[in-house]
Amino acid sequence: MNHHIILTSGRSGSNYLANTLNLHSQVVNYGEILASMINPYKLYDRCKKYKLCNYSVNDYLNFAYTSKTFFYSAQFHSTYYRFKNKKPKSFKTWKKISTLGTKDFFLNYYKKNALDFLISNEDISIIYLYRDNMLRRYMSGMFLKKTGIIYSEKDVKIQKIHIDLEEMINYLDIFVKEAENEKIILDKLKNHNLISIKYENYFKNPKSILDHNKQVFNFLEVEPIELTSSHKKILPKGWDEQIENYDEFCACLANTKYQQYLD
Repeated sequence: MNHHIILTSGRSGSNYLANTLNLHSQVVNYGEILASMINPYKLYDRCKKYKLCNYSVNDYLNFAYTSKTFFYSAQFHSTYYRFKNKKPKSFKTWKKISTLGTKDFFLNYYKKNALDFLISNEDISIIYLYRDNMLRRYMSGMFLKKTGIIYSEKDVKIQKIHIDLEEMINYLDIFVKEAENEKIILDKLKNHNLISIKYENYFKNPKSILDHNKQVFNFLEVEPIELTSSHKKILPKGWDEQIENYDEFCACLANTKYQQYLD
């Protein structure tokens, strides 16, 4: 069985891609197993806190990638969720899986001191998913903060939001630093099998989505069948459709390095 990871940053389309991978009968992607709110990591963290185990974060990640117990626990949880939400059941077996992986943020690997796991496991194929337009990434995060909606399979009607302009600039500065750190980390992973996908190219149109999905399936060495996630993009394209203080927003970005993202 091969291993993979979708390595990305927040609000860059990784939920969509991971969901698409899981539609394939030969692929399992667990999602964010380093996220603090995810049950497996919470269990691991509590065991460490109360000294019930002496596993390192590398041990935890290795267990997730290699354990049948972890695998079937995830399958039962997924099956129950789909049954509860009246969705088609899709229970997969260990023997029929060709590639197993996760999706996580550079920031999680950095904060949890887990980079050594990726660096030392050169057999893990890396799908690097990134978003060029940091302003749209920021707006997507703001909408998530306001509504709590991470993704949706239905059309969502949104209300305009008021932007704290100083906070926005601070976040954009942080995103720039994060992008610089991503390049440093990727350089340490140069011996891995890696494919890069830009969000703006991936979601350009329905054909582009299908083409990129086939490219990823080929990269993972599974049958490149036509599959797309049912997740829908939530935010409208027009800035004036999203922002209450639109004129102040544009004036704040004028003549800054972030003005390019208004196009």
